[in-house]
Amino acid sequence: MPRKKTELLHQTSVTQSRPTQGELQWPTISVKEGLECQELIPDQIYIIDDFLSREECALFSKFITGLPLVATPPPKKGEASRVNHRISFQSKDFAEVIYNALLPHLPPLPCSETRVSDAVPAGCNSNIRLYKYGPGEYFGPHYDESVRDKCTGWWSEWTVLIYISGREDGIDGGQTVFFKPIPGSKNNTEEIVPPLTRGSALIHRHGRACMLHEGREVKAGTKLVLR
Repeated sequence: MPRKKTELLHQTSVTQSRPTQGELQWPTISVKEGLECQELIPDQIYIIDDFLSREECALFSKFITGLPLVATPPPKKGEASRVNHRISFQSKDFAEVIYNALLPHLPPLPCSETRVSDAVPAGCNSNIRLYKYGPGEYFGPHYDESVRDKCTGWWSEWTVLIYISGREDGIDGGQTVFFKPIPGSKNNTEEIVPPLTRGSALIHRHGRACMLHEGREVKAGTKLVLR
């Protein structure tokens, strides 16, 4: 399947009730010990369970649902279909908090970009996105593009999705599904479906090496994601 430019990069509307960066009080993320980074596909998909504790997820859930989330606009030509609510903030400081909590558990991660040599992971993108998916909402098949951080100038290589809610909260559906090409087959793919587990971090390759993937429709419950 040919690649299409599908990642949605719409800016959220500014409203009077939207908090400024200075007013935001991000929930804390503690650095955990002894977490296992599970490899689903080498150099492609990893999962860290219990990246957030149950208490941290509860704080993030209250935080996200208290924000003025806006509906994603209808897709333009060539964009993936997406139905959800979202908001984003630029926060280099909070990006560093996330990265410092991830770093002790990360394996060596490859870099596909040729614009730099000897690249090593250096941090998380300062564009922090918060998503809410209710029943009937989804994100159609798409590729995540590599983007340049406005604060640091770094280019992104991996997507980090932190599930604030999961099946433990009564969510039916909503998994991130990857379509792995089957060798020797032109159109057939194998579905790789990591579990939607509260507090887990899903890390997957994007940019040139991104696999086609989708956010499956939520059948019941409310899916909350920190990206």
